[in-house]
Amino acid sequence: MKPKFLIHPSHARTISNPVEVERLLAQGWLIGTPKPKTAMAKRMRSLRQQRRLAGWQSLYLWLSPEQVSAVDAAKRQGETYVALLIRLITERSLLE
Repeated sequence: MKPKFLIHPSHARTISNPVEVERLLAQGWLIGTPKPKTAMAKRMRSLRQQRRLAGWQSLYLWLSPEQVSAVDAAKRQGETYVALLIRLITERSLLE
């Protein structure tokens, strides 16, 4: 069971035990939602969730300084790394 953020008028705490959750709810505690860390945090979580459901993936690459130089040399003026990657894959007929 996912932990619940329970709020009492005097204090709040996070409870993982389902029996304890039910007991506190019966005593009048309310389930609350923690505030986002930033103003855009809720929107960012929503967008990430939508992208995951649509099949998007986040990729992180660690390149050596030599590899970064080679990638920068292959990029065209104003081209993003994603556009470069798609262009190179398409040129080599690996995507279609």
